[in-house]
Amino acid sequence: MRRTGIWATGLATAALLTASLLTACSEPEPKAAGGLSKTTSDAVQTCDGKALLACARRSTIGPYVPDAPTKATGAPIELGMINQENTAAGSYPELSQAVQAGVEFINQELGGVNGRPIHVDLCNTEFSAEGSTSCGQKYVEAKVPAVLGGIDVFGNAIDTLEQNGIPYIGGIPVSTQSVTDANSFQWSGGTWGATVAFSWYAAHVLHAKKVSIVYGEFGSITDSAKVGQQVLERSGVKVQLVPYPILATDISSALNAAAATKPDALFVLAADTGCKAGFDGVSSLGITATPFYVGACASPSIVDEAGPAKTNGAIFNVEGPVGQHPPNPDFVLYSAIIEKYGKGLDPVGAGTVSFRSLMNLFSIMSQLDGAITPAAITAELKAQTGAPSFSGHDYTCDGEQFPDLPAMCSPQQILAQMHDGTLKQLGDWIDVGKIAASS
Repeated sequence: MRRTGIWATGLATAALLTASLLTACSEPEPKAAGGLSKTTSDAVQTCDGKALLACARRSTIGPYVPDAPTKATGAPIELGMINQENTAAGSYPELSQAVQAGVEFINQELGGVNGRPIHVDLCNTEFSAEGSTSCGQKYVEAKVPAVLGGIDVFGNAIDTLEQNGIPYIGGIPVSTQSVTDANSFQWSGGTWGATVAFSWYAAHVLHAKKVSIVYGEFGSITDSAKVGQQVLERSGVKVQLVPYPILATDISSALNAAAATKPDALFVLAADTGCKAGFDGVSSLGITATPFYVGACASPSIVDEAGPAKTNGAIFNVEGPVGQHPPNPDFVLYSAIIEKYGKGLDPVGAGTVSFRSLMNLFSIMSQLDGAITPAAITAELKAQTGAPSFSGHDYTCDGEQFPDLPAMCSPQQILAQMHDGTLKQLGDWIDVGKIAASS
């Protein structure tokens, strides 16, 4: 299976590409009055003040929660984090803000890692290959035991870290290196996970005979569309691939071409402004095929603007349970931590992914008996089989969870359908790696 690299061809292209690659990386929740999701409202009420530790004990990190709030006082554990912020090509500070909120909680209330506080140094790539390389070199020189991921379109830093045996932990898998390098450990399926989940559901639940895939023509998005095509064709489904220029804000021509074959299902691999273009185009063209959109398109602001007439019945991928009652304990804790330490950060969004990475790394470091070193963290991660992942599917980091993408530890997906602004989960987790392996 061929994997194409991501090469930036301009600021606007990279910004749209990065937005598109946020596909499966947010866990939108059904909204409630007042603007917060219902789950977020429940979290603030349930985990307010001193109840935060009680909520933490019910979560994935429960084994590492002390009896009473404990402030870390030992020598700090210095970690790195690589992200893209404050650039015209797209800025994603929510990823580092969520991590910082988690660090404050760990240091102020959990006693750090065995008494030692965590300190996370942020390195901004400023959307340049040189900036990415510089970030990697910085952390090699600092001899950090691990580097947390945010968004790095170029991925040069990951190569540099790999050459020096430093693990790159989570974030949003955008670059080829993030999903293929031996030192990378990811808890997201990226665009590949989304497309395989769509394909399986269309073929085996909807029993579709024809499917059209509309996608922004660039790097991994194109590749994920082709992976979806393989899954569908193996199930006897006829597939039409319809690319459109990644910079396009009007994709009606592509949608019109996709509709011409009268498909039973339509995948729209677009995010950000492409979401609205997809909703508008499907509606105006009177397309009756079941529409599938990436999880980023289910954000409350986008759905509100489109309205129920254009979004009802649409299916989205997410990487955590939605609409659970009682709410998922991990998301309840996350929402409460963001409320207390997040300084205005919206708890619904891509920050859930970077926060998950931090909490999983916190759990790994807390399990180590000896020194916290790159080799020790890497060995512990590779030894994990069916380990609990914070607000996500259990993970196994054996490099075998998704064909040709060894960095994926838990690419599994959940699908949910929109009904009047509320997402309703469709079934259980979909093992996209296993599906892709059989295609």
